[in-house]
Amino acid sequence: MTIRSEYLKLTSTRSPAWTAVAVLVLSLGLATAIPDRPELGAAAFGVPVLMILSALTITGEYRTAMIRTTFLATPSRIRVLAAKAVVAVSFSVVVSGLAAVGSMVLAGGVPVWRTVGAVTLYAALGAVLAVGLGALVRHSAAAVAVLLLLPFVVEPLVGVSPELGARVGPLLPFTNANAFTGVTWLQTFTMWWGPAGSALYFGAVAAAVFAAAAVVVTRRDA
Repeated sequence: MTIRSEYLKLTSTRSPAWTAVAVLVLSLGLATAIPDRPELGAAAFGVPVLMILSALTITGEYRTAMIRTTFLATPSRIRVLAAKAVVAVSFSVVVSGLAAVGSMVLAGGVPVWRTVGAVTLYAALGAVLAVGLGALVRHSAAAVAVLLLLPFVVEPLVGVSPELGARVGPLLPFTNANAFTGVTWLQTFTMWWGPAGSALYFGAVAAAVFAAAAVVVTRRDA
């Protein structure tokens, strides 16, 4: 019942539809502009947009205080958090998969299923991370700031620094996400592990954030 109620909450607004449109426009538009890298739009720009929506599924409830009603209806807060993650993952996987396949077809090629799988895996793990982050910070602006500044400002600045990048670059979460999706950019260092290692590392970061959120949500007042 919790998953169904979270699904109804998500689909009762226009946000998912507009998010899907934004992801598809970004992905297909970049695939047309840069046909030799059709996966760039879906992975580098589409997934972060989906992560923002995932975070907003919980920060929006904190903003309106609806989260109190949710926790009263389902006393197990971890179950609520898990249900939000399941719904966010499902939506993100479908939209990112469509964006990745559509981008490759539009660029004049055939879908490379390893790349499609990597993009959808990134979207799934990103949704888990974003829901966890949203539960930790509780404020939409803070969650959006983190999800935009880390992949587009902080990590690229580290990446273009040869000395700093070599030391900490391989430990940055979105740098690892870019590595296993094959869309590395603004990077002057070599990763310490291959694509599989990067996927495992990003998954570990997402799991750690979600686990921290589960602990905090159960102990903190709504």
